[in-house]
Amino acid sequence: MWCCTTSTILAQGAPVILDSILESTDSLVLEPQAGEQTKAVLQAPIFRAPKYDAEKQMYAISDVPSPRGENISGYISDPKDYLDVVVERRINTLLYELEQKSSVETAVVLLPSIGQEVPKDFAVALFNSWKIGKSDTDNGLLILTVMDQRRTEFEVGYGLEPILTDVVCFRIGVNEIVPSFKAGAYGLGIENAVLRVKEFMANPDAIDEVYGFGVDYEEPAIDWGWLHLIVSIYALLCVIFGFRFFGQAYDIQRSKDEYYDKYHRLDRLKFGCAQVLFPLPMFFFSRIAKRRLKHYRFAPRFSKKNGRPMALLTNYDEIDYLREAQLLEEEIRTILYDVWVTDDKSDFMILEYKGPNGRNYTNCSECGYKSFGKNKSYVSKPPTFYEEGQRIDYYVCRNCNYVEEEFAVIAMIGSSSSSSSGSLHSSSNSSSSSSFGGGSSGGGGAGVSW
Repeated sequence: MWCCTTSTILAQGAPVILDSILESTDSLVLEPQAGEQTKAVLQAPIFRAPKYDAEKQMYAISDVPSPRGENISGYISDPKDYLDVVVERRINTLLYELEQKSSVETAVVLLPSIGQEVPKDFAVALFNSWKIGKSDTDNGLLILTVMDQRRTEFEVGYGLEPILTDVVCFRIGVNEIVPSFKAGAYGLGIENAVLRVKEFMANPDAIDEVYGFGVDYEEPAIDWGWLHLIVSIYALLCVIFGFRFFGQAYDIQRSKDEYYDKYHRLDRLKFGCAQVLFPLPMFFFSRIAKRRLKHYRFAPRFSKKNGRPMALLTNYDEIDYLREAQLLEEEIRTILYDVWVTDDKSDFMILEYKGPNGRNYTNCSECGYKSFGKNKSYVSKPPTFYEEGQRIDYYVCRNCNYVEEEFAVIAMIGSSSSSSSGSLHSSSNSSSSSSFGGGSSGGGGAGVSW
């Protein structure tokens, strides 16, 4: 189907040896050369592509047709024929010559989709599944292209990492793959990349140029105009929301509400997603709000009955004025109570504030106090690989001991991963008959997006 040639020069004066070789094999042809030398050219084997499933669109490791195996020989797996037949023949020839001269084994794979898998992880798994490269030198190379993710990965065996370093692979991808693939010339991109690999393998000194500044392809410059516009809009929003919050805080400060009402109005105002979206103005606002909240809560108070000044009691002295349920709420810190009393104890008032632990409890439907929360969970039915499990959550009121139960479903073990068609570690796959040399990769190489 496809063929290529390598040359073996036979010295003058050995016609008998040449005749015996020609009689024993038909894989040698003679090419006349200038002068008195004769050159024998060894023909490459016929490349036979694997069988492809024309209907398949998404591939797992086990689905990728291997270019090596029984009645299969070559270096390319291209199920959707992204490469022209002529170009594919040239690439196979180049890779055959590379293997004959340096023993480097290469596989080129072009897939329409690998689902949600990460191309780099997929390349490592496919490389090690096929065992590309010789087992004693780990000199394999995989060039994987995933079309729907517009990504090409160069995966390198341990033995090639000193030559085809991450930087070298990245520069080959940027210089050869990206510009050609952007133009839809997939064959040209792969062929040029293979030629660069051959060049580096034949002359490692050529690698030095990729560490310089001579890059053939450059990423398009960033349009800073859009960035400036976005920053300007964001700055304007910060100013608008800053004025909004500071304006509302000012209105609260100027209002004739009591300190207790001012506290809760400002407390509701300072919380929300605005602190995340607009951190700079909200940082200054929160500092001001914190000082004002402290003032509203602890400012001097006077009795509404007789106008006498009131004093704030300590937690110990509050016991005489709070119910047991209220003391419990303070203990579990769902609600905090401030008790103010006149010096002659002729008047007192109890003020209620949110506690730091209030999110973990709700008001009990029986007693009404904020002491109802989750107490424990019990797995009544463990999940299996084939059936969902069940969990019972117990909610108890710390005040009146009222109990409620809620049932929750536990997902089956491995339900989201065991049946995934995109698993990277499938066994008994179609590439198990691969006849690559037994190499392995530890993740060396690089990838480019186009």
